[in-house]
Amino acid sequence: MVEPSISEATPARTARSDWPLIWALYGAGLLAGAQFAKIALTLDPLAMRWPGAPVEIAVSALSIVGIAFGVAAGVIAALFGPARVLIAGLALAGALSLLQAFLPAFGLFLGLRVLEGAAHLAIVVTAPTLIAGAAQVPDRPVVMGLWGTFFGVSFALTALVAGLLPGPRQLYAAHGMGMLAVLAWLVPRLERGFQGQRERLDFLRRHVEVYGRVRRIAPAICFVFHTLIFLGVLTFLPRHVGTWTAPVLPLVAIAGTMAAGVLSRRIAPWRVAAWGYLLSAAALVALIVTPEALRGVVALPVMAILGIAPGAAFANVTALNDEAGDQAK
Repeated sequence: MVEPSISEATPARTARSDWPLIWALYGAGLLAGAQFAKIALTLDPLAMRWPGAPVEIAVSALSIVGIAFGVAAGVIAALFGPARVLIAGLALAGALSLLQAFLPAFGLFLGLRVLEGAAHLAIVVTAPTLIAGAAQVPDRPVVMGLWGTFFGVSFALTALVAGLLPGPRQLYAAHGMGMLAVLAWLVPRLERGFQGQRERLDFLRRHVEVYGRVRRIAPAICFVFHTLIFLGVLTFLPRHVGTWTAPVLPLVAIAGTMAAGVLSRRIAPWRVAAWGYLLSAAALVALIVTPEALRGVVALPVMAILGIAPGAAFANVTALNDEAGDQAK
């Protein structure tokens, strides 16, 4: 298969990084992160809406599609072009969020969440590739570090917005309209077109190709284990240390994520990631042994340390993989 280069995946390049496009794509990432945050932050009203239903499953239901079809999404992005896949993902995400605002029966709502996983996957697979393509080489570690903040920033902003709205219906509707607004801005600014050669998607072979090459799978593994911890902390820790931490904790994590992006310009990103995990392990142990009354305060530096891993993970995407097709995979 002919893989697209960075220049083929994005609009015509100039002598400088295309920051308006980079920020718009980052906005798409924020809305993708909100696909998790909007449910995690509304679990209590959802439990009241569907008494006895396992509403917590609605948070992780988004990940089902990613686990099953993550590799296929990378292949599709490389084949049809990141821009086309991103646009489709934003359109689907906006429509699904608007439908969720009606709060249908729990089974149907859960089905919409699974479908939303496909939209989420389309966005998070393609947006970082397009961001890397919109940045000049010296800026790529920084913009990938910026992309690494999308999850934490999204949680913080979603928590603030949720606090201003009456309930989950309004939050989901606002999220859907936000998706469609970003879509409307990006459509005329992204080049779209067929990027590769049509061929049968060999699901097993593609998994072997990706998982059999450390350079392709290492950034993903780094981000997966970070997300397991990060999502759990943001979802459940505020209930025990104070609701004031809900919008604060993810913002604190940004410091570590941005620091990782800057450090990756001078130090090999894989080294930054390794140190990030070692420090994260020590910080989490410290949080566990801290008296409960002090955990809210101690959680702040812990979150800053946890933020190092995603910044380094996304910097590794471009550091370890030169081709856009490999980056999408």
